[in-house]
Amino acid sequence: MIISAGRIDIAGGDTADFSEQVEIRYGDGSLSAERASYDRDNETVQVIGRTTYRDSDVNVFAEGAELRADAEQIFFDRAGFELLTRPARGSADDLLLSADNTVELAAVNFTTCPADGVAWELLAREILLDVDRGFGTARGVKFEFRGVPLLYAPYFTFPIDDRRKSGFLTPQLAERDRTGLDIGIPYYLNLAPNYDLTLQPRYMSERGMQLNGDFRYLMPRSTGQLGFEFLPDDSQLDRTRRYVNFAHETLFGRNWQLLAGIAEVSDDTYFEDLGDSLSITSQTHLNRFFDLGFYADNWSLRSRFQNYQTIDALIESTNRPYERVPQIVFDGRWAGRVVGFESTTELVNFDRDIGTTGWRFDSTQEMSLMLARAGMYLTPAVAYRQTNYWLDDTAPGEPGDIKRGLPIASIDSGLTFERSAGADGGFIQTLEPRLLYVHVPFEDQANLPVFDTIVPDFNLVQLFRKYRFSGPDRIADTEQVSFGVSTRLIDGATGQERLRATLGQTRYLEAQNVSLPDGRANDADASDYVAEMALRLSDTWNLDFGYQWNSETEDTARAETRFEFRPQADRLFGIGYRYRRSLLEQGDLSMVWPIGERWRVIGHYSYSLLEEEPLEQFVGWEYEACCWRIRLVGRRYVSSRTGETDSAITIQLELKGLTESSGAPEELLDRGILGYRSIAGSTFQ
Repeated sequence: MIISAGRIDIAGGDTADFSEQVEIRYGDGSLSAERASYDRDNETVQVIGRTTYRDSDVNVFAEGAELRADAEQIFFDRAGFELLTRPARGSADDLLLSADNTVELAAVNFTTCPADGVAWELLAREILLDVDRGFGTARGVKFEFRGVPLLYAPYFTFPIDDRRKSGFLTPQLAERDRTGLDIGIPYYLNLAPNYDLTLQPRYMSERGMQLNGDFRYLMPRSTGQLGFEFLPDDSQLDRTRRYVNFAHETLFGRNWQLLAGIAEVSDDTYFEDLGDSLSITSQTHLNRFFDLGFYADNWSLRSRFQNYQTIDALIESTNRPYERVPQIVFDGRWAGRVVGFESTTELVNFDRDIGTTGWRFDSTQEMSLMLARAGMYLTPAVAYRQTNYWLDDTAPGEPGDIKRGLPIASIDSGLTFERSAGADGGFIQTLEPRLLYVHVPFEDQANLPVFDTIVPDFNLVQLFRKYRFSGPDRIADTEQVSFGVSTRLIDGATGQERLRATLGQTRYLEAQNVSLPDGRANDADASDYVAEMALRLSDTWNLDFGYQWNSETEDTARAETRFEFRPQADRLFGIGYRYRRSLLEQGDLSMVWPIGERWRVIGHYSYSLLEEEPLEQFVGWEYEACCWRIRLVGRRYVSSRTGETDSAITIQLELKGLTESSGAPEELLDRGILGYRSIAGSTFQ
C-alpha cells in the first residue's frame, strides 16, 4: 500500500492524516479522496468524504471507505459501482471489495442499463459478485421492469461477463390451439467446461406439465448431445408421452470413427400435438443407427446397424423401411497415371415383421482408363456387378437363393474452354460440355425382392449416373447417351463464382425393360431436359433456379426458384417457388428487416397453390434496447398430416445480463425454408 497526498499531518507515532488530493495505491487498484487517516496499530485507512476506487474489473464511487490492509479488504459506505466486464452498474448501502476479486453488497440495486435509461433493476437484500468466476449470487431478490415487479425469488444467480454461466435463459410465453397457454422457462447448467445441461419446465394449460432437457458433452475424441422431453400425464389423452433424441461421435486415432443416433417417440401424434412448426409436425420416420468405420487413404470399411420408427399411421406395414442388422460396406479407389480401379461391396441383412427378409450381397468392380490433357478428359470404363440374395419368408414357389451378374460399359468425356469476359476482361467465362455413354444388358429381375430401391428424382446428379434406380435391387438395362453443357462466370480478382448454369438431357437408344414391381419400364426416347442456374452478381443479390421440361409433351415436370436480397448482414428479403407435376405447387415469402434503430420485423408466408390454402405463416416483431429485448411472434401452420392447422402467439422478454436468448425468431426460417441461413447465427456457444 502506497499513500500520496498534498499534505500529511503526523499527530503521533501511530496515526497520520492525509489531505489535498489523496491517492492510495493498493494491489492493482487506486483509491482517491480528499481526506484519509491511517491507523498503524490496526493497519487501516479511514477515507472520509467522496471516494473513488478503480481497478481493471470495477469502479466504485462512495461517500466514505475503510481500507483494511491485514484483511486485504476495502469497505465502502453508500456506494455506487460499475462492472467493466459486462458492463453493469448499481448501488448499495454497503459494499465490501476483497483481494480475491469478490464484491459483497447489501441493500442493492443492480442493472445493465445506462444511468439515463434504467428499464429494469434487480433489487436484492444482498449480492455476492465473483469477478474471477464471472457470476453473481443474490438473496432476497425482486425484479422490476419499468417499475413493475415481475418476479420474487429467495435466491438467484446471474452472469457478470461473457463466460458461460448457470442461469435462466429467456422465458417463452405462447398461446397455441393444441396446447393452450404454453409457458417454458429454460435454465442452463454449466456443469463443467466440457459438458452442460439445459432444463426447461414447460406448462401447457391443455396438456399439463412437461420437462424438456438438452445435455451436451465434448471429450478429447468424442462429442454428443442428448435431448429429452417428458410429459408424465397428458390431460387430454390421459397417458404419458415422451421423446428422446441422442447423437454421438467418437474418433479413435486418425482412422476409426464411431457414429450413433437414436430417436424415439412415445406415439404417432406426438409432434402433431406438441410440436411448434410445420417441419417438425411433418416427420414420418425417426432414424436410429450405430456406425463403426475405418477410413484409410484409398479405402474404407463401414458397418451399420439401423432401423426406423415409423410415426405416420397411414403408411402400411408393407411399405415401411427394413432394418439393417447389420450393413457392411467396403469402398476402395486406386488411381494410377492412366489406369484406375474402383471397388464397392455391400453385405446387408434386411429384417422386418412382414414380407420377405434376408441377406443381400452386392459388389461392383470397375476398371477405367484415365486419358486427360489440359482442358479435356476421356474415361472409358468396364465394370461387373454381382448381386446375391439368401432369402427367408418368401412366397410359395419363389426361390430362396437368387443371383444376378451384369457387365457394364461406359465412356465419360468432357471439355473445358475458357475466355476473358467483361468490359475490362476482369472475368473468366468457361464452357464445359460433357458426354456420358452407358451400356447395361438386359437380365430378367422380376423375381428379386425390393428392399431399399427407388426411382430418384431426375436432376443433374441423376443425369450423369449410370443407373436409373437408387439401390441394387433393380439394375435397368440401357443403351443411353447423357449430354450436358455448363458455363461459369468467375471473378478474376477474387476467384468468386458469379454465375453457374447447366443444361442437359439423356437420350435412350433402346427401350428399357426393367422396372419396379409397381412401376413400368422406361420406353421413352429421351429424358426430360434439366436445367439449373445459380446467379451471384453481387453479395447482395442471389438467384437459384432449377427446371425440368418434357420436350415430347411440352410439360413442366419440376421447377424451383429462390431469390434473395441481402443488402446488409442483418436484413433479408426472399421469394421462393416450388413445383412438382401432380404433387405440389408452393410459393413462399420471407423477410427479416430492421425498422429504425431498435425495431425489426421477421415474417414468412408459405402457400400451397395446389390446395389453395396457406401451409405456414408467421410474423414477428422485435424491439431491442441497450439492456433489454422483447419479441412477439404470431404463427399459423399445418400441424397434422390430415391438414389441420394450429395457431400460436409467442412472447419473449430478455433482460440482458440476467437472461440469455434461448432462440431468436429467425430460427423459424432455418426450419421452414430450404437453404435459409440464420442471420443471427448460433445464439448459444
